[in-house]
Amino acid sequence: MNSNGNGIGNTGTNFDGKEIDFPVTYQLKAVMLGTENDDDSKEKLVNVFNELEIAHKYADKKLSSKGAYVSFTYTITVTNRQQMDALYAELKKIKELKFAV
Repeated sequence: MNSNGNGIGNTGTNFDGKEIDFPVTYQLKAVMLGTENDDDSKEKLVNVFNELEIAHKYADKKLSSKGAYVSFTYTITVTNRQQMDALYAELKKIKELKFAV
């Protein structure tokens, strides 16, 4: 966890104990504070994907039962380990992000 309290679920070293063969396509779920505007939250995520040239497609949005959090799911394709490490490093900088898996 970093100073704003957000954490990253998978650091990119492996998935379920298996080594990653790049490129890899998977669903990334980002849980954000529900107090933010959905479009603003999605824009912050998309900006990271675009900056790192990560192919992405919006898949789903879910609101927590009390509305405190909202999760956005994107299908992304990461081409190498460096890009994956950079992705999680950049996601940690989003103060509204609680965690990403």
